[in-house]
Amino acid sequence: MKMNKTIIGVSCVVAFCLLSIIFLLLNIFNVYALEFNIKEDQPLVAECGTDSVLPEVKAIYKGNLLYTRGKQIDVKMEGDVNFSEIGTYPVIYHASHNGLSASVNTTIEVKDTTPPEIQLVTNKDSFTSPIAQYVEEGYKAVDNRDGDVTSKVIREEKDGIVYYTVSDACGNKATVERKIVYKDVLAPTIVLNGGTEVELEVGSNYTELGFTATDDCEGDITQKVTVDGTVDGQKCGEYTLTYKVTDSYGNSAKVNRKVIVKDMKAPELTLKGDNSIYILIGGNFSEPGYTASDNIDGDITSKVKVSGEVDTNKTGVYKITYEVLDSSGNKQTTVRTVGVYKKQEATATEVGEKVVYLTFDDGPSKYTEQLLNILDKYGVKATFFVTNQYPTYQHLIGESHRRGHTIAIHTYTHIYADIYASEEAYYEDFNKIQNLCIEQTGILPKLVRFPGGTNNAVSKKYCTGIMSTISQGLTDNGYYYTDWNVESADAGGARTKEDVFNNVISGIQKYNTSIVLQHDTTQYSIDAVEDIILWGLSNGYTFLPMTESSKLVQFTPKN
Repeated sequence: MKMNKTIIGVSCVVAFCLLSIIFLLLNIFNVYALEFNIKEDQPLVAECGTDSVLPEVKAIYKGNLLYTRGKQIDVKMEGDVNFSEIGTYPVIYHASHNGLSASVNTTIEVKDTTPPEIQLVTNKDSFTSPIAQYVEEGYKAVDNRDGDVTSKVIREEKDGIVYYTVSDACGNKATVERKIVYKDVLAPTIVLNGGTEVELEVGSNYTELGFTATDDCEGDITQKVTVDGTVDGQKCGEYTLTYKVTDSYGNSAKVNRKVIVKDMKAPELTLKGDNSIYILIGGNFSEPGYTASDNIDGDITSKVKVSGEVDTNKTGVYKITYEVLDSSGNKQTTVRTVGVYKKQEATATEVGEKVVYLTFDDGPSKYTEQLLNILDKYGVKATFFVTNQYPTYQHLIGESHRRGHTIAIHTYTHIYADIYASEEAYYEDFNKIQNLCIEQTGILPKLVRFPGGTNNAVSKKYCTGIMSTISQGLTDNGYYYTDWNVESADAGGARTKEDVFNNVISGIQKYNTSIVLQHDTTQYSIDAVEDIILWGLSNGYTFLPMTESSKLVQFTPKN
């Protein structure tokens, strides 16, 4: 055991001696050197700018056998570098340690490689309407050397994105993007045809009046409108229809239409008997009666209110007013006129300013006797401008004269082509009718009316200037020609008794003295005469036959 310990101790001493010898030998042959991390003439790059720093250059002191990892030695630079100016600057880096010195020659290239910076002005609440052009919010561009280069920014808008690009003087380029925020905040507009409130007659079916909807971005969106609500046209009340529409951006619009179903139809008020009644002075007026009915209330005759009085002892036109209201307040009113007249005295003369001359052309005919009886009934005398168109009835010329009417000359044949062929032809016809009148009445008539009137144009077809010649010729020979100022239109335009009546009375009211033109050759014109007389007598007019001293109406010849 003691032997083993001795061997171990000897071995350790030997090993230590060997290691010491080896370390000594390595140290003798180990070579130390200074090495730089750059090579000779290897250019270095530095960023231009006042805050730029030198490129890091390192020197390492190490051995080839021992101390191989070495250590970093302080490096000193020899040479001036202006980091504010772009350029290439020569420099020498020096290092020394434990008696060793080393240096390396190189250059530092000062460059501008920093691009400008683009700053966008943004507003989180800003947006652009889809139908509008984007309005630039603002931007700024700054370069580390060139300063403010905002004016050099190139702006391009494409597909909803705005691209901003700028380059500095060294060609360094910067680009930023802005996404345009499109937003529609305007609601559509709904327009209702017929307005927002309409009335509907109860019992009717409501028909939609129509509507249009427009949007600032989408245009016509009428097809998107929905309508809510119903209308019961059979029941009075107020109904609401709601019209809604939403555009593609979610903006909504709503409009209401109020439909008021109500009874708007006035009752029907019907008078029994005629609307115009004439009573001989001193007679009795008895209400003929009336009926009233309503579409909702039914028979409401009992609700009719009658106002107005008739004094049958005094001539005049009296109005009886009938008025009725239904339960909805709809009113109907009608008027009945009651004319109280006095039979005209045979000795009536032109008194005051309400004189009517009834004149009848182209007869006598089969209707003339009926007319004479109507005139006799009311003591009214008229004027007949006679012809011989209907020889069977020429005896009524004398009969009219005997009943106190004025007989005047019109024409024998009433054939324009013959009458107005020449002056001689006219007087030939004139003499024939004049002789017939003398034969029937024993009196030479002096009143004349030209066929077609003094201002007729048809005569120009047959003889130029004839109307001027014969009108002057008759005047020179003591005759009196007359036309008219109230036209019944019974020879053209009027086709009913009512037409003739309305034409005549509307014309009479325009003049103090009226010369009315009618024809005793049509039934409807004769049928209107009685109403014309009754209306005239009730309204204070005097009917007279024309005489040579009557106030005449004379047209100016047009030929």
